[in-house]
This record gives sequence, structure tokens and C-alpha cells, in this order.
Amino acid sequence: MSTVVTIPAAGPLDSAWQSMTFPSYRPLLAVVGSVNAATGGRPVARLAVDGDTKPLGLALAEIGADGTTAELLSLFVTADARRRGVGTALVEALEGDLRAAGVERVEGVYMTGRPSIEALERIFARCGFDPPVLRKIVVRFTPEEAATTEWWRRARLPEGSEVFSWIDLKPEELEEIRRTQAESPWIDPDLEPWRCSDRFDPVSSVGLRRHGKVVGWVINHPIGPDLLCFTTSFVRRDLARRGAIFPLYRASIERLMGSGVTCTFVTSSQFESMMRFVLRRCAPFISFCGETRGVSKTLGSVPTSSA
Repeated sequence: MSTVVTIPAAGPLDSAWQSMTFPSYRPLLAVVGSVNAATGGRPVARLAVDGDTKPLGLALAEIGADGTTAELLSLFVTADARRRGVGTALVEALEGDLRAAGVERVEGVYMTGRPSIEALERIFARCGFDPPVLRKIVVRFTPEEAATTEWWRRARLPEGSEVFSWIDLKPEELEEIRRTQAESPWIDPDLEPWRCSDRFDPVSSVGLRRHGKVVGWVINHPIGPDLLCFTTSFVRRDLARRGAIFPLYRASIERLMGSGVTCTFVTSSQFESMMRFVLRRCAPFISFCGETRGVSKTLGSVPTSSA
């Protein structure tokens, strides 16, 4: 059996390494060792190779613009090199590289639902990372799958309410939402509609009016071929307690029936009621339900030699 070694990447990586990270991170391989113009950060990579320099694994991170934090972006080991401690060696070596660069803390976010996750979490544990923390729930579903859920049949509009296409929102209505939010906040800042108004899907994005006032919205965005993200959903708190978000979801999804699109929905752990809804009312009926989890580790300083 050949000896596996890890080496730091001193500069851009060629095509041999492209398949060892996610497509969205592959452009970073071309700027390893320099500054990422888009973020101001610095991509850093550790490579695992056998005695013949055959690529066996890649750990990729990016040092933040502040120089003291870094994010572990991806970790990959080829199938024939697994169960040999290569993943652990890559992470430990990468930690050393980050520590030498002045990084004080490294974090990582990953999604469950793949067979390799248990092995990944064992690596984090062996390397002394803090225990994983639930960050978000992620689901994927077709409109037809959504129609089989129990809440679909029970969705009823509150009295005096109407659903409208978000593209038909009037400028004065948006101004009224801004004004009332500034005077007496009633919307979670992360769910303010103007934060996600750029390039929204005009077919499935909808709003809710009650007695002539806008009190809710479901705003969606296309994120790939035949893939649509339910980006932001909100109804006024008094109506949320009566389940008014459900007819909004139904109205949005009905507009997608027969389109061949797959929908994805992400909810943060800070929205506990929505987390319960997704896990109890949606997960049993849909294609995929997974978690994103976060890990982190405080790095010690680089040892200094004494004279």
C-alpha cells in the first residue's frame, strides 16, 4: 500500500482537483494562494496524494477578509483512500496552515442526508471541533407532493382576505409596509419583503391582503433549471396563529402544478414553529428533508521556538 501524504497548495489547482469540491467552489481553486476578489478572502487548500502524487483528497477553506476567521468549505477523499485516516489528516494539516496564517477560529456548515455524513462528523469529533449545532432545515418537493400533505386540505383563507400576485403589489402598499415597520416593527427583519424583491418568480410569488391591507407574502426565486426556492414567507402574527400562511403556500404551489419544477424551502432554527411544521407536516410526504449543521473550533496560536 502506497504512503499517503498531505501537502499545502501553494498556488492555483488544475483540473485534476475540480471534482473534489462542490461546483460552486471550483472557481476558488483557480485563486488558491491569492485574494478572492469577490469576497476579499483567501482560499487555502490541503492536498492528499499517494507516493506517485496521485490525487486522493482535498480540504478547501477560505480565510475571511478579517484574517482571523476561516470557513471550511469542503472535504473530499476518493473512495479507494477512505477508512485510512486521510480525511482526519487533511483537516488537521489544514488547521495548521490556518493557524500559521493567523486564523483564530474555523467554522464549517454541511448538510445531512448523504451516507458520508457520519464519517464526516467522526472526523470533526476526532479533530476537537465543538459538537454540531442545527442551523437550518432544508426540504425539496414537487408541487404534486405538496398537494398530498394534510395541511393542504385544511388551508382556508381568513375572512376578508384575498391572495394576489406579488408582481401586482402597488408602490403605495410597499411604502405603507415600510412606514409601519419603521414606526412599530411587526416583521422579523430577515423576512422584510424588500430584502428579496430582486428577480423574484412572478408566477408563484404571492401576497395576502386582509381588509385591503397587505399582511403577508410568499416570495420565491428561481435558483437553477427547474428549481425554485421559497425564499421568504410571512404573515402578520395574529393571523399566523390562525394558520393563514397555509392558504398562501397553497396558492403559490397551485400556480406551479404541471410545470415540472422542483421546489426547495429552507427554514432557520430560530423559527421554531416553522421548524415543527416542516418536520411534522411536510417531511413525511416529500422527496427530501435534511439539516444543515454547523461546527466550529478555536485554534491555538502557533508555537514559538525559544532561543
